[in-house]
Amino acid sequence: MSGTLQNPTIRSGRSFDLGKMNLRQLWIAYLTYPTILLYFALIVVSVFLSAHFFAGWGATLTSILAVMLVYPVVWYSLHRWILHGQWLYKSRWTASLWKRIHFDHHQDPHLLDVLFGAPATTLPTIGAVTIPVGWLIGGWGAAATAFGAGVTITCIYEFFHCIQHLNYKPKAAWIQRMKAWHVLHHFHDEDGNFGITSYVVD
Repeated sequence: MSGTLQNPTIRSGRSFDLGKMNLRQLWIAYLTYPTILLYFALIVVSVFLSAHFFAGWGATLTSILAVMLVYPVVWYSLHRWILHGQWLYKSRWTASLWKRIHFDHHQDPHLLDVLFGAPATTLPTIGAVTIPVGWLIGGWGAAATAFGAGVTITCIYEFFHCIQHLNYKPKAAWIQRMKAWHVLHHFHDEDGNFGITSYVVD
């Protein structure tokens, strides 16, 4: 029972509570979560489009590498200056958006429903960052590759973000450090450790 999602003790209202879940339960919840399934579907579509408009191996690999380099910088910038900035919550037009995409997570960081970004905000951001980069490298084929790489990195990011709030001590030392730095961001000093999964920019 403890390894399944039917255990009522791992829920808080309608959401899963990462503070009460184990690693196996997280894997099940993660791999069946609608947002993650949507991301998986978009990765498949991106691979198909990349093959259909194939830009060559050089442009394809370069676009993936470019996204891997750009993603941590963009996420750090968004987290530090947009999500922890003041203008989103001070405007009546964006206050509810800010509440959903960031404030609710800081209020209760263990709730899975508010930990995952909403596709309505994550996907346009991923597209705006990755598609122009890929297109400049190798046209529409590389643009599809770059978008797929961005969504893939987002899936990895979301899983490790879950690990950081899971009632679980990772075995790998580098994941332990990542988790410790993120916990400090939540419970000690919100003015640092904005990287979530990559702290190079920090």
